[in-house]
Amino acid sequence: MPTPRKDYMDEQIVPETVLSVSDCLCNQYPDTSILWGNSEVKKARYMDQLGLSLNTIQLFEQWIEEHRNTGDVLFPQVFSDLHSAEEFLKRFLIHLPGIRIISIGLPEQYIVDFLKDVELFSSKNPEPYGVEEMLSQHHSPGIEGAKKVGYEVLGFDSGSFHSYLCNGLEHDLRQHFNFSPNRYGLIDLIEEADRYSDYCNALGEETEPVLWFPWAIFEHKKKRANKNQRSIQLR
Repeated sequence: MPTPRKDYMDEQIVPETVLSVSDCLCNQYPDTSILWGNSEVKKARYMDQLGLSLNTIQLFEQWIEEHRNTGDVLFPQVFSDLHSAEEFLKRFLIHLPGIRIISIGLPEQYIVDFLKDVELFSSKNPEPYGVEEMLSQHHSPGIEGAKKVGYEVLGFDSGSFHSYLCNGLEHDLRQHFNFSPNRYGLIDLIEEADRYSDYCNALGEETEPVLWFPWAIFEHKKKRANKNQRSIQLR
């Protein structure tokens, strides 16, 4: 879900609305940490946030569990194919204005380093992270018919991502590279994104302890819901 620009971001650089893979910035669905957690309070807040009834949120959880067992949903919140993401959106989230389906891809030359880094820090995980699994099996990001909306400098951390924007690095990039993001808050050219990720890595402890890479971001058109499809029950 795109988000309004955060207060700590420079309004002279960052656009009013940001599309990010980082859940520090944008809400991502489904949030399995809530669905599989033990906090009923968090689940109730999640239900209110989505505007869904108790019955529908139970169907929501059931759908996720079933598709996790078939490999369509990977830990913690990755869809392994576009069809599953489309079905999930149409069944449970189509009422949310502005909701997007996005996929990400890491340029080939960075994959080995990314997987080595994840393996180094994920030895205690009960199962591989979805992003790790997709890349290790050489799955494509499924970009047929999708629109590339830019690149984002991202650092992978325990199954999710930090963005360069989480750290207020737009100031540094503007100062050193005359940085100017596009209307999504993303970077248009891989050459620029590559240069910015090198800069972020060189900062060391001034950012999160992650390896920064330039990830390509693609947006998929939402298919209209079938008129005969059963509607979800809203609050």
